[in-house]
Amino acid sequence: MNRRAFLGKVGAAGAVGTAGCGFRDGTAGDGSGTDAGGEGGAGDGEGDDGGGTDDAARSPGPDRRFRVGDDGFAVSVDGGSFEAVVPRGVNLGMAKPGRFPGEAAITRAEYDRWLAWMGELNVNVVRVYTVHPPAFYRALAAYNREHADPIYLLHGNWIGEEHLVDAGDAFALSAEFDRSLRQVVDVVHGATTIDPEPGHASGTYDADVSDAVLGYIAGIEWPPTVVAETNRANDPGPYDGEYLSSTADRPFERWLAERLDRAVAHEVDEYGTQRPAAFTNWVTTDPLSHPYEPFRMEDAVTVDPDAVVATDAYDAGTFAAYHVYPYYPPLLNETPEYVNYVDHRGERNSYAGYLNDLVGATDHPLVVAEFGVPSSRGIAQRHVHGRDQGRHTETEQGEILSAMYEDVREVGAAGGLVFSWHDEWFKRTWNLAALSDPNRRPEWSNVQTPEQGFGLLTFDPADAVPLDGSADAWADATAATPADPPVRLGDGGDGSAADDPAGSVADDARELTALRVTSDAAYLSIRLEVADLGDGAGVDDAPDWDRINYLLTLGLTGRSGVRLPHGVDATSASTDFVVRLGGPGDSRVTVHPRYDAFAYLYGAEAGLDLSAYRNPDPGAFAPIRMTIGRGYTVPPTGERVPFQSVETGTLRYGNGNPDAAEYDSLADVHVSPSTDAIEVRLPWLLLNVADPSRRRQLGDLWTDGVDEYEPFEAIDVAAASYVPAGDDDGGGTEAAAEPIDSRSTNLAHAVPGIEDGRLRTVEYVPPTWDEPAYTERLKESAEYLRETFGRYG
Repeated sequence: MNRRAFLGKVGAAGAVGTAGCGFRDGTAGDGSGTDAGGEGGAGDGEGDDGGGTDDAARSPGPDRRFRVGDDGFAVSVDGGSFEAVVPRGVNLGMAKPGRFPGEAAITRAEYDRWLAWMGELNVNVVRVYTVHPPAFYRALAAYNREHADPIYLLHGNWIGEEHLVDAGDAFALSAEFDRSLRQVVDVVHGATTIDPEPGHASGTYDADVSDAVLGYIAGIEWPPTVVAETNRANDPGPYDGEYLSSTADRPFERWLAERLDRAVAHEVDEYGTQRPAAFTNWVTTDPLSHPYEPFRMEDAVTVDPDAVVATDAYDAGTFAAYHVYPYYPPLLNETPEYVNYVDHRGERNSYAGYLNDLVGATDHPLVVAEFGVPSSRGIAQRHVHGRDQGRHTETEQGEILSAMYEDVREVGAAGGLVFSWHDEWFKRTWNLAALSDPNRRPEWSNVQTPEQGFGLLTFDPADAVPLDGSADAWADATAATPADPPVRLGDGGDGSAADDPAGSVADDARELTALRVTSDAAYLSIRLEVADLGDGAGVDDAPDWDRINYLLTLGLTGRSGVRLPHGVDATSASTDFVVRLGGPGDSRVTVHPRYDAFAYLYGAEAGLDLSAYRNPDPGAFAPIRMTIGRGYTVPPTGERVPFQSVETGTLRYGNGNPDAAEYDSLADVHVSPSTDAIEVRLPWLLLNVADPSRRRQLGDLWTDGVDEYEPFEAIDVAAASYVPAGDDDGGGTEAAAEPIDSRSTNLAHAVPGIEDGRLRTVEYVPPTWDEPAYTERLKESAEYLRETFGRYG
């Protein structure tokens, strides 16, 4: 299978990249895509600050000289001695909510604000992958004139992976690559104007930030197919340049040495200065041998930084720059010497084991130019020691990022740069890419996709409910109340009805008083209000989950006459998804089998009986799963690692308000005894919504596939309570409802109600939008990094 093709279509509004160390053409497993920054731009200078350069950007800064020594970077200020600079950095992309990176839409005010926050987090280096709009350089110049401790810049030039793959031989793109590197040099010296061109930032670049440019990191994570084709198509032999040379016979390193040599020569000739330069690299093309790597193309070629060396004329020197994530390629999980490596804490740590090996095998100082894990609800890949690609709270993300930076420093690397500064809504993930409209991804927050959630800065939908029990945020929600009174069982589970067998009192958790529905750019949110949840302080004792469970039904496709699960003896006029609330560890969303995207995409690999999904039995609902590994065989041992998935429909209880002391960024359900409410928020993609901004969903998968998106006008919602029997209903995880004598159904209560054994629904019409409304917020992970960067500063 061609994994790059599997990633699906890119957005029409501009080039998009995928993050976090993924897969390439010719491999056959489960990964994400290209360089985490992946950002060419398209725009006409939008994001500029009006065309004028402020005084801070014009004023001369200190005379700084940069070089790379045996141990890493060093800077000399105004002719003084060279002092070490150890990067504590972040990678900054060009996208923001509502915009593809190619639209170059970040404003001066945003750059100013973000740089100030970076400084507060003890960040001393920011890396960009391509030329940003002029506002970025003006903002950086202004920040550095106003602060004694500058933020240095590592600057790259972007070339699209598809463009490289199409060319095959990198030498075919030499002139284009050289032009882009020269442009970067001119931009940082504030000495060029770039005409508008789709896919690129443009404008007048008049802010000279060269006094803060620590170095250049050229290119992207090199596709192994391109490296192999370049080496095949060209004669072997080294490159002998004025400033950089190649010492290996491999043509690809010769190509890189010549590109860097020409860029350095341009800066020397035009500006009389030089600074360190390197190229991007990653685990897939490292110079090490990895016999435990199961995918051939992940260890098929070498691009060795040590094969590109500085000449005597190049005082600034060169270095190695690697993107290293803990969970991919699989060699990081399978190589025994990495898995069993004991780090400086005395703990097993495959990530530190690999870094230790890489640093030890590299003569140049080595910068980990990207590392990170996402704080996404969804997950894409596992790591043997828990540093997975996703499903981390913001707190867990911060703990892992801090530990990874410690690993970087403790193994002797020259510094590290977190990926990334901010979440990027346009990103896609390999296991979910087919399920959302590629042209509309920036318009909404897909919390299911890990690639979106790497940032330290997040964007919360402006109109989101806080998921903390407070009622004010629900004032404008669509609301329904029950048409009929609840059934009274007199079994001690009706609140004070235990003392009133006649059931004349109304304070009980089975009585539903209202159902409210609202939505935002990330979630569909539902609030279930009851007569009395009890006096408990939390979900463990209020309500009594052994006596009361709740169902929520959701319909988008118009599927009618659906028999409901959990043995409730009821049907629904419109149901595609059922939410069962049975308390922590026993709550989940299930899907009508015919609408199960996991079964359609991966069911054969997962060993499912697909006939049960094409033509399901009445009342059958399936768990919602995510693929995290498509299986492979470990070469030296022959061990088979099977297809793997996780149930992403399981629901987590907690407080979703970032201002709350007990905030849990992964919370799906909040129980509030003080306000007698249970609140649920469901990610749009969990409900097969491919584009909430225009109300479009997946269609009939087994007829139309996943590429056909159908409009929907409303979501049909209903709620009910029932008494769990205490035993499952044959599915192993789903508690069945107790029978209720003399009732056609065994639902205790429902909103809007029950008619002839059918659960009625309320229609909720989600709003649409063209520009998402959002607020910025530093994640809890940022505080962890502030402390760690400060400790190593």
